[in-house]
Amino acid sequence: MITTYIDLIRHGEPVGGKVFRGQTDHCLTERGLEQFQQRTQSLGRRWQQVVSSPLLRCKQSAELLAAAEAIPLHIEPNLSEIHFGDWENKAVAQVMAEHNISHMWQDPMNFCAPQGEPTQALQQRSVLAWQQALSDYQGQRVLMVTHGGVIRMLAQHLLELTPNAINKLSLPYAAVMSFKIIDVDYEGQAQQWISLESMDGREL
Repeated sequence: MITTYIDLIRHGEPVGGKVFRGQTDHCLTERGLEQFQQRTQSLGRRWQQVVSSPLLRCKQSAELLAAAEAIPLHIEPNLSEIHFGDWENKAVAQVMAEHNISHMWQDPMNFCAPQGEPTQALQQRSVLAWQQALSDYQGQRVLMVTHGGVIRMLAQHLLELTPNAINKLSLPYAAVMSFKIIDVDYEGQAQQWISLESMDGREL
């Protein structure tokens, strides 16, 4: 039996305000850096590997943590946030005033912003990143630094949530979901059990 632990953490507060940030590469505010540090310290864990989205708001904190704790860091492009197409870096209030975006909440798994990335494509690459991490770091404790969209897609897939349930997860900046993955060979067949050990969606 081999047990792997993966902690999914959302980045801290970025610059730029309330926009459809997507793959716009904003860095973190000072508060955002503090949020990430506060959450990781509260977990009190010794990670053996850090895996991060390449976008600055994730990579910035991941690099600082990895350097401070002497932990290997891998940058994984598939952990990037969804691309919002024509809505990229536009104020949420402006987009809501100009478009009916109710389908984003009513049918989230079939959502796609104009000229953007379909939600299902986001989930496919998020799951690929998860599977790669399990393959590369089996038996270790891994911190995966990523985005709200990626975490929701992984939660929906791993916990078999209904599509609408993903919008009921509280994922403020630096929120974390911790998973335990057990791989075992039972009667000659490989089996895997995935469980959500804990979740901290409190705002910092």
